[in-house]
Amino acid sequence: MTILRHYKMQAAEGRGDELKTVLADLAAKVSPLAGCEKVELFADPRDADTYMFVEHWAGIDDHKAAGAALGKEAFAPVMAVLAGPPEGRYLEAVALA
Repeated sequence: MTILRHYKMQAAEGRGDELKTVLADLAAKVSPLAGCEKVELFADPRDADTYMFVEHWAGIDDHKAAGAALGKEAFAPVMAVLAGPPEGRYLEAVALA
């Protein structure tokens, strides 16, 4: 079953376009990693500085291994333009009756 890892990210004031660019670069690094099924980026239409970065993984262990393989330096450009730490969590689909 696919596991989603999502991150809500708030750019420092006025740096939303820069965040969008570095997240697109990060998506290009994450997408080819083992276990990654897809990466999506969503913009908040009411707040140009807020984005949701959503990764689809084969499993939580795949996500954790990918993060270790990338290393913290891959995330440095993103962290440099954020107003604060990203909010992240794992999600799994719930079957509807």
